[in-house]
Amino acid sequence: MNENLRARTAQKLRYAQLHLEELAAMPSGRGHDFERAHHEAVLAQLIGVYDAFLAELNDILRCGRGPNDISVGKLRESLKAQGRSSPVLSRLHQMREDATCWLRNLLDLRHTSTHISGIPLAFYAGGVKDGKTAFKHPTTLEEFPDDAVATLATMGGQHGFFDERAQSTGCSRSSGQIVPPMFT
Repeated sequence: MNENLRARTAQKLRYAQLHLEELAAMPSGRGHDFERAHHEAVLAQLIGVYDAFLAELNDILRCGRGPNDISVGKLRESLKAQGRSSPVLSRLHQMREDATCWLRNLLDLRHTSTHISGIPLAFYAGGVKDGKTAFKHPTTLEEFPDDAVATLATMGGQHGFFDERAQSTGCSRSSGQIVPPMFT
């Protein structure tokens, strides 16, 4: 595997983690630009992790796509043209389509914050939730159950984005299949 691709994925993970640590260290619930900028920065870095991971898969699976021509769909098309498939790409496709999945929520939040408006937020002052800032889904405006920092940490930590992925070799070969640890 191209070690530069793996290194870039790990680098994006570190950047997301740094932004998340800064966000966690500041008092929440104020909605000031610094807080909102960090929300969007973590989202952007996590999307960068996802994109870098797709570039790794392009290389590992020998899909042959150019660096600016990579998506789950295009990688699946390339494999189909070669008479092959990938359980990892199938799983990523399912995750992107599942409205309850962290990956879909990550993509929706990032799309809204990049192209449409700021991330919809709920702020609490007083009561048991005093100081809580929570994301709202940009389409349904349904509030995410955790505060914004915990939601971002969950998106980063799901299936190993912050945990296993940063320390793994990216993919393992078992039974002739290439399966990243986050999807096993």
